[in-house]
Amino acid sequence: MTGEAGSAPSPPEPARPAVGEGAAAGGPPAGGRSWWQSTAKWLLGALLVIDIGVLLFVLSFANVTADGPAKRSLRHSLAILTEVDAFLDDHFETLRQEAAQTQEETLTLPDFPVQVSFSPEEIRAADREEFRALLLTRAADRIHEEGVFILQEERGGEVSFFSTQGLIRTGMDLLRPTPHRVLTLLTISLASLAGVLALGLALTSRGYGRLWGLGLSVLLAAAPFLIVAVALRFAFRVAADGLDDYLAREFLTLGQELTWAPIRNGIIFSVGGAVIFAAGTALARWRDSRSRF
Repeated sequence: MTGEAGSAPSPPEPARPAVGEGAAAGGPPAGGRSWWQSTAKWLLGALLVIDIGVLLFVLSFANVTADGPAKRSLRHSLAILTEVDAFLDDHFETLRQEAAQTQEETLTLPDFPVQVSFSPEEIRAADREEFRALLLTRAADRIHEEGVFILQEERGGEVSFFSTQGLIRTGMDLLRPTPHRVLTLLTISLASLAGVLALGLALTSRGYGRLWGLGLSVLLAAAPFLIVAVALRFAFRVAADGLDDYLAREFLTLGQELTWAPIRNGIIFSVGGAVIFAAGTALARWRDSRSRF
């Protein structure tokens, strides 16, 4: 009996899990993972979400303050602040007559809040709409280069910072090269930090979990940003419709136009994050299904 017991076969070993399981989905491998790796993964993911959210905010302001969009916004702002159409109603025909008679090389518009000059030939060759566009372009170029203080000096008198015009002029002063350069440097810094965080997230993840984690982080940052941008545009529209103040209403309309930059960025990042997240999830499931056979 003792010999038979000694020769009995040992019980079979439990089946080992497939190599791809767990790791393919980004979870811990069969041998387990140290707690610091799991903690680092979630911490890096959270930091990446915050960084991308701030990046979207700064990037949108950098887009708005770029040379082309900034000058368009300044032209629109000046058209509202200076009441350029009423100004031309009073002065355009007189200015054309003066241009036809003068021997001077340049003419300066009287009583316009920004001092800009034109040659007599430019005034004679332009109709009212063409001259309006030229006037706003040159005035916007001056403010873009020198700052909104020239508008305040030409208008005379002090404008309270907390008044509607004061807040508008403060916003206009941000549409200049120096703020744009600062925002561009911040955008580059935040994008570089996002790259470092994404690399760290990839190193602390496994298999297709790298794609899954990266896509989820981008999506968690971009989707709320997009929702806020759309809500802000809608709020501007509702507020503008309910106002009688011409100045405030027109600038709320301008605000609606400027929200296209954050909306566009939010859409791009949201779609990109969703695609990466879906790809990681699909590939992980495909890997797991293959490992069962």
